[in-house]
Amino acid sequence: MRPELDATLSELLARERRRLVALLARRLGLARLSLVEDAVQTACLRALERWPQDGLPANPAAWLFRVAQREAIDQLRGGARLLPIDELDDAALPPAAAPPGRLAGELDADELALLFAACHPGLPAASQVLLALRALAGFELALLAPLFFSSEAALAQRLARARQQLAGEPLGLPAGAELAPRREAVLTALALMFHSGQLALGRGGGAGSGLAADAALQPCWEAIRLARALAAHPASACAEADALAALLLLHGARLSGRIDDAGDMLPLPGQPRERWDGGLIRLGFAHLQASQRGERLSRWHLLAGIAGEHARAPDYARTDWPAIVGYYRLLLRLDASAAPRLGHAIALAEAGDAAEALRALQAIELPPALRAHGLAAMARAHERAGALAQARRCLADAVAAAAQASDARLLQKRLDAL
Repeated sequence: MRPELDATLSELLARERRRLVALLARRLGLARLSLVEDAVQTACLRALERWPQDGLPANPAAWLFRVAQREAIDQLRGGARLLPIDELDDAALPPAAAPPGRLAGELDADELALLFAACHPGLPAASQVLLALRALAGFELALLAPLFFSSEAALAQRLARARQQLAGEPLGLPAGAELAPRREAVLTALALMFHSGQLALGRGGGAGSGLAADAALQPCWEAIRLARALAAHPASACAEADALAALLLLHGARLSGRIDDAGDMLPLPGQPRERWDGGLIRLGFAHLQASQRGERLSRWHLLAGIAGEHARAPDYARTDWPAIVGYYRLLLRLDASAAPRLGHAIALAEAGDAAEALRALQAIELPPALRAHGLAAMARAHERAGALAQARRCLADAVAAAAQASDARLLQKRLDAL
């Protein structure tokens, strides 16, 4: 396989996979999503075999779609006759590829239908988000497990139950009042898609620059694109979608400053703010302003407000931590789970109330995936209170508890500095 063909195929799949899956899933239904995914994967493998010999076809996306469609037909003919084969044969080819660029492309009807159909209110909330991520982004279960604080086996069972429940459901865009019950799961799925890119960037320790970083961050840019498209689409536009777009843009602007020259993660206080993307920050604040048209204050508004305080601060020392504490207090009325409680405690310590921060941290029951972060926050609170020996002990425990090597290195640097 020539490197240029390999790169072309990877880029094409990242851009077109959702459309290939959505076009076939619209005809087969979400209950047969696994068959659709397998058919698309088979098409990709055949491209790897054929393209090095034959060269790129004139329309690579159409080539992939035809192969995936034929594979799906073969699978259906091997089992029960689930739909008229002629109907599938006459399916339209996918639209032309989106223009290049991190935020290029529009949300088409099939993508929108797939996203909202996966977030069916008849499913448990976590299953809606899981199915949306699997259908829209094609994430492997190994990538999804840490996002859901779960095991791959448990997620596989949850996916199977969700697909069974949706057997026979039409894959159309819900209309009117049907959209609102699905909106929160849709927004959560996009937020987790973005977070998966951040996690992948952290796992890449030592390879956090260049092509490796670009590949790791692809889910981040894709989540931003989809959030902005949701905020602009007539069927899905709402204040919460603008708030999510603002949140992801403001976090996305900081991604370019999160990696040092050696490829290791940089904490927020040490990030060179001149490397932050000013264009994304401006877009983020534009969406944040647009989100104020709504009458309801959502968690997305508050999280975007927190991100906005970090983005507007000229440096870490001049961050308005009391304002961030205020945002978190409002957020905890809507979401009192471990992650926002941890963020609130960190903000308390940075705002100068180390004693209250320690009390808040001691009251949080953290899942294993957040244990290292909780210990690091406790170390910072002890440090702010002047108890350096206790801070060192907490940091040493945090290093031992870190799930990723990059997190362990970052915490070790903090420990060495103390």
